[in-house]
Amino acid sequence: MKHLLLASAVLASICATSAVAAQRNQTLYISYDTNGSQLRAGDVLVADGDGMAALYRGNAFVRMVHDPEDLVASRSSPSQPVYVTNAEGEIVRGDLANYESDVFLSADAPEHVFHRKEFNNSKPNYGKPGGGGGSALMTYHNGNVLVTPTTYSIFWGPSSSDITNGMATFFSGFSGSSIGNASGEYTGSNGKVSGKTVVGGVYQDNSTPPSRALSTSGAVAEVCKVTNNAPNPNAVYFIFTSTGAGHVSYCAWHSWGSCGSTPIQVAYMPNLSGVSGCDVGDTVTGHSAALAALANVTSHELSEAITDPQGTGWFDSSGQENGDKCAWAFLSEPAPEPVSLGGTHWILQGEWSNAAYTARTGYLNRSGQAGCLY
Repeated sequence: MKHLLLASAVLASICATSAVAAQRNQTLYISYDTNGSQLRAGDVLVADGDGMAALYRGNAFVRMVHDPEDLVASRSSPSQPVYVTNAEGEIVRGDLANYESDVFLSADAPEHVFHRKEFNNSKPNYGKPGGGGGSALMTYHNGNVLVTPTTYSIFWGPSSSDITNGMATFFSGFSGSSIGNASGEYTGSNGKVSGKTVVGGVYQDNSTPPSRALSTSGAVAEVCKVTNNAPNPNAVYFIFTSTGAGHVSYCAWHSWGSCGSTPIQVAYMPNLSGVSGCDVGDTVTGHSAALAALANVTSHELSEAITDPQGTGWFDSSGQENGDKCAWAFLSEPAPEPVSLGGTHWILQGEWSNAAYTARTGYLNRSGQAGCLY
């Protein structure tokens, strides 16, 4: 992992008083590549004074970037990275010059946000094996994978036995399951995904949980706190909060950061009780709606963290990871077939397999591409 030291600011035409907005010609020089960032060493950001910054690369103009936090103006420390995100906090990947939506600068680490979308289930081949088409393969971006990761649970705020016991059962059954093995084809610079996981400890944080959505830096800070700044770098830390039921744009996300020099993987799992957009409609396994929703998105985020733990693993040309590519695609809809995890059963969306897509042996995702596996 590259150290998260990214840039030093050179402020031209600085006034003696602090600026409310970025002054014209204030410039941020990017000194280092950073995992996950669209900014690269040698890039230059020049503020226009109206909340925007012009991005130059190799002396060529790339595009205008929103600077709502006045990062170009206020930046004083080179120890904090700068990221390019979309309006919802997701990292922007692919060709930045050809990215059609608005982009923003952010001092926080990128968030991979998992969205619930409304779909038309009437497609004739939907949820069936075979079919597909189009360019769909994920490609490797020269980083690590998590070969055999450990999973840790952090329960922040009051938690019910339904959730704590249910997620313990889920994690214990994930290792070596069909959904775990769906990621087994992917290899990183440190080896090949084994399909197996190790269940780590459970932390209970009785302090007041966040009243608003966790940022990535907030999630990383929580892990550093509960582990006394000694986290396991080969782990994914799932932060389950008792708050968060009012979220409307996402169900969960995974990201990464570091405690000192130790890289870590984090996932934010807000309270999904009563959130209809995250409900999987489980009527067959006996799990509560809140537990079924959490298990579904936990499977999604864990699989993505395994194959793309630091933003340099596996994703496609539009930035979609293996979970994204099969998001809300269940086999045998409209009545999804349960997945067995160590003898217990769960309603889980699939995970993308390049091999299954190439052989047309997977089932269809929402784009009609046959690459999803259970």
